[in-house]
Amino acid sequence: MTGGILFGFFLILIGCSVLSSGFINKGVQLRRKISKSQLFPAVLIVILAILIFLIVYQTGWDETLWKLVFVFFLIFGLLQLLSIYTYPNFFEGISSFLENPSFFKRLLLFIAFFSLGLLLVGRSYIEPVPVIDDCESDSELNVLCVVKNPEDIAVTPDNNFLIISEFGGIEPLEEMVPGNLSLINLESLEASTLSIVYSDKKWGEDSCNRNESSPFGPHGIDLIERDDGRWQLAVVDHISEESIEMFELVYKGNKWSLEWKGCIKPSADKYLNDVSLKSDGSFFVTHMYDRHSTITDFLAIALFKYDTGHVMYWEPELGLKKVNNSEGSMPNGIAYDQINDTLYVNFNLGNKLTAIRGSTGEFISSISLNSPDNLYLKDDSIWVTTLDHEILDVALGCGSEFDTTCPLPFSVFELESSNLTIKSKKSFKETVFGLPTVAVPVKNKIWLGSFNSNRIAFYYF
Repeated sequence: MTGGILFGFFLILIGCSVLSSGFINKGVQLRRKISKSQLFPAVLIVILAILIFLIVYQTGWDETLWKLVFVFFLIFGLLQLLSIYTYPNFFEGISSFLENPSFFKRLLLFIAFFSLGLLLVGRSYIEPVPVIDDCESDSELNVLCVVKNPEDIAVTPDNNFLIISEFGGIEPLEEMVPGNLSLINLESLEASTLSIVYSDKKWGEDSCNRNESSPFGPHGIDLIERDDGRWQLAVVDHISEESIEMFELVYKGNKWSLEWKGCIKPSADKYLNDVSLKSDGSFFVTHMYDRHSTITDFLAIALFKYDTGHVMYWEPELGLKKVNNSEGSMPNGIAYDQINDTLYVNFNLGNKLTAIRGSTGEFISSISLNSPDNLYLKDDSIWVTTLDHEILDVALGCGSEFDTTCPLPFSVFELESSNLTIKSKKSFKETVFGLPTVAVPVKNKIWLGSFNSNRIAFYYF
């Protein structure tokens, strides 16, 4: 949980508390005890001065709303404490103003603290957001405007192509439209549509069907080499009804293509996000929240962080079953380490990444990250992107509609897979890319996807 959210909830708690005149009067009594001490106010003055210095010393501190508000409160408190020695009537005047407050005065204080707390929970970055109309790289990021909404990325077995899930949106945040599965050639940096041949349903359920005319709304994807040596691609599909589509990735005629091999459908109330395959064809998939959730529900989830979904496991004999201890606030990206039986799950609105045993649900470890999205597991590292802003920053900073990209600040983390400690972190702001979802290392580059952008990006490492 970020500092802004913690501070925001603290102010909301204060706002609710000041409705009680007894709470305020206890605060006034404490103020008067402090003012009668000779040493204690001086100690507090030193502490507040150090806190102000530590925050103001940070580069870009004034770009973050909660830090500005926090510094304001610290300075106000510092001035009050100094007035004990220089102008005691000022300190006592505030105490008298607060003592035995009327209901109207308490209500005004409640509204002020509660509203400010809500603002801090939903808003963080307050600098102007650059308008990106062209497709130009900068000194930090290289961009290719060859795909739309590259929400998730997989790498072909030869490491020469990226498989791109061109996202079509999710409800209730936006109207869903058809998307696409594309290939990016890592040598020519050109994109093409992955061709699909429809054959049998050996990797799905008999009741689940698809054909050439079926609309496609891809979201999370995963690619794995099966026990039989074939390459299986799983794709979460949102259009018409939720499903996990199964394809075989084949190399024929000097090019990669897909053969549809079946699909699996969850119950009608489920709304899926990402998928992680096992080599026997079974898989884990995240259920974000109820399919009939409204935008009001989504905002409430973002504010109160309550559990909205869980992880499910599928195998042919048993179908989809809930994974123990996998509940959380909007389960999102997922990755399974089959060798160590470790399941990594991002809780996007819960602001954390958690590792559990895939077979039992036993908790292993967890790390707090702001709005983590998809996961990419490679060797001993987990790659994950985070948003260095809050939910209202998108609407207020970029507007409700943007056709190219919303370049709000974000970071890319490389974590140690065994214990989720941070191995590296790279942060970006005022660049030519934003709203990242996934970071994928290929050779000497890190490729970045986005859920709302007309481009894909990469940087060297």
